[in-house]
Amino acid sequence: MASSPTHPSGRDPTIFDVAALAGVSKSTVSNVVRGTDGVSETTRARVERAIEILGYRPNALARQFVRQRTTILGVLVGDLDNPFYGDIAKRVERVAFRSGYTTMFCNIEGEDDDFALSRVEALLEQRPAGVVFLAFFGRSPDIEAALGKSVPVVFAGLREDWGDSVAVSNSLGAKLATQHLIDLGHRRIAYVTTRGVEQRAGQARHRGYQSALRAAGAPAGPPIHWEPGGERVTIKGREASLREELGGPDGATAIFCSNDIGAIALLEYADRHDIRIPGDLSVVGFDDVHLASLARISLTTVRQPLDEIARVSVETVLARMAGDLVGPPRHLQVSPSLVVRASTAPPAA
Repeated sequence: MASSPTHPSGRDPTIFDVAALAGVSKSTVSNVVRGTDGVSETTRARVERAIEILGYRPNALARQFVRQRTTILGVLVGDLDNPFYGDIAKRVERVAFRSGYTTMFCNIEGEDDDFALSRVEALLEQRPAGVVFLAFFGRSPDIEAALGKSVPVVFAGLREDWGDSVAVSNSLGAKLATQHLIDLGHRRIAYVTTRGVEQRAGQARHRGYQSALRAAGAPAGPPIHWEPGGERVTIKGREASLREELGGPDGATAIFCSNDIGAIALLEYADRHDIRIPGDLSVVGFDDVHLASLARISLTTVRQPLDEIARVSVETVLARMAGDLVGPPRHLQVSPSLVVRASTAPPAA
């Protein structure tokens, strides 16, 4: 490709070339490239025209070398079979990109602390400017120690005490789900939990479920632990048949499930066992993943405001990086909402 007449040596144009052509300082060019405020529209247009003429491309590696940090945001995700993580991950990526950052995703699926730690250490080798956790199943303090105080951390959609967090009110969401079933006339409502929900979130959802039932004078049972696709469940350490928990005169007429993937698996289980939804059993999920809205599924669920969670989470970690947010970790809660679809109805007479 022929070189531009403004740099006949054939070298790539630099920020100094742009500044000279536009008649401004290097810092002004930098501000225009980064999209910061404080540059007049006339000056911005002149700089952008110079960039276009020269074919200048900002040297991201050079900027990162000077700052000793990259423009990478590390994003740690959980089980990618769960579309919830994909839904929130793409929103985090969009917000980060608009702010001038590239996202690097690492999978920390499962509850193996050593595996999660190895992924965090691999991420830190890339010198990220900040880290966003979309999942965190570990209990080991080694992960916190590995991150140290030099890399800002935010938990998006969940909470850990040692970093900033932006999450939905899980207890409020569970109350909305359970109260909906109570208002339909259900009193025998079970809480089913599956893998893929952080322990703290699962406990809060169970508390919200209990609170709504107790306020209505109805019994609240312990969590029913179920592996989707299985026939057996675990209740307070004892095994039982899921079919028996759902059938018989004392069986549940409605289920609040800890997340949508578990709830959708329950719909499939009911279909295999000739349990009519919602005629025999009403089901409510939590998250409002895209699959929940499909006509064949039509799952009543609790919606998490993912756009808000992603935006505020990225804004929070960027504020920490810039020094605009100081002090102890800040924990923000956002409000969920109930989306009523075809999987719930009054109990059969």
